[in-house]
Amino acid sequence: PCLCSFFKSQHYFASLRVRVEVPRPAHTPTINQHVKISFNIMVMALLTGTLMGIVGIVITVYLGFSMDGRVGLNDHFLYALFATVIVTLSHSMSMFYFIGTGKQVKDLLESHPQAGEFIQRTRVFKSETSPAATMAILFTMAAWIIGGGVDTRVVPTWIHTVTALLALISNLVAFVREAKCMSENNILLDEVAVLIGEAPQGE
Repeated sequence: PCLCSFFKSQHYFASLRVRVEVPRPAHTPTINQHVKISFNIMVMALLTGTLMGIVGIVITVYLGFSMDGRVGLNDHFLYALFATVIVTLSHSMSMFYFIGTGKQVKDLLESHPQAGEFIQRTRVFKSETSPAATMAILFTMAAWIIGGGVDTRVVPTWIHTVTALLALISNLVAFVREAKCMSENNILLDEVAVLIGEAPQGE
């Protein structure tokens, strides 16, 4: 009788057990720390590349003005090639950077009531940098191409000189705008992280 009572009591208590299932939280996209670090590294790499391209243009212009006939032409050509490639690559990747981060902000705040404000800010960044970056690429490539015409005596030297100076000025303008907007874009990404609850305010 004691054993029967014991097993009955165990059965009774077992019947009272309630299986508690903790509901899984809905997936919320976040900007994790690794992505933030990657963005910061990318920004530094892009700005460094653009600055190297500008230095290359300055050296190229200096070598061009200091040439005596065809003496120094090889150095002028090599620095011009280096500057053109670096400038084109850096500005192109900078434009893709703003496109990519703008798309990420749009996805993160897709259903958030303040999404419009943040998305508009990313569009402002693109509108401030893309035209300047495009002009910098075009003037730099034009100076490179026209330089070949000067070497073959097809194009007057002054046209090449003016184009090279325009390339230098446009790259400086693009660099300043990109640095400013990339800095503000990083601040925006931090604000988005706070907004979606990834990090407490003030961190």
